[in-house]
Amino acid sequence: MLAIERQRRILETAKRERTVRTQELAAILKVTEETVRRDLDALSRQGLLRRTHGGAADISIILDELSQSDRETRQADEKSAIAKLAAKHIKDHETIMLDASSTALELARHLPSGKSLRVVTYAHSVVEKLAIRSDIELILLGGTYEPKGRRFRGMLTEIGIRALRIDRFFFSGGGYHETRGVGEPSAEEARLKATIIAHADWKCAIMDHTKLGRVTDHFFAKPSEIDLFITDAKGADFCKSAALKGVRCEVA
Repeated sequence: MLAIERQRRILETAKRERTVRTQELAAILKVTEETVRRDLDALSRQGLLRRTHGGAADISIILDELSQSDRETRQADEKSAIAKLAAKHIKDHETIMLDASSTALELARHLPSGKSLRVVTYAHSVVEKLAIRSDIELILLGGTYEPKGRRFRGMLTEIGIRALRIDRFFFSGGGYHETRGVGEPSAEEARLKATIIAHADWKCAIMDHTKLGRVTDHFFAKPSEIDLFITDAKGADFCKSAALKGVRCEVA
């Protein structure tokens, strides 16, 4: 099969599946993984794909932030596994902060009972999920409401963060770069999360494998600022690499 035909099929697969993995493409195309990597690099240089850890992603999901409902349906099983593992790190009487990510929403579904927790968030969806929990003190930070992401942003949100003690911050992002850390497509969201990173005692990134190696425009958490990184089983190789760079990483 000629390179141009392989690359056409790779682009079709990426547009249909949103993300592609090198190993899976090699099996589909009946070529070596090295050949696939060269094709992915070529497509990335042309701006047709965005390289990620172990594969690539359709460019459209990098350039545009997905709505909350869209994000909740992607990698649902992986996010559930990550959330269950993250919940095990929560201790009695702690104040935890959840961002507006779909993985943090999944963590809200798995928060342990009987621990007298205080949960702080700026995400409307998290409040909806936890409103019926009488064992949790729930604090919603106000600000300027952003309907697409169902979250609050801006100066008032940041003021609220600085007024509170935060034991643990669980967060995701648009992508993770091995040297620059976690980033977001939105400068405003990145600034808000940077404020929380600076204020929280313990920071845990909860990101599925499709985010690994993905490049975003605005970074807010350096690898050295992350106390724990949790990803799913398809990110196991990333965890090994991250550990060599001093990042504590667990696989769900």
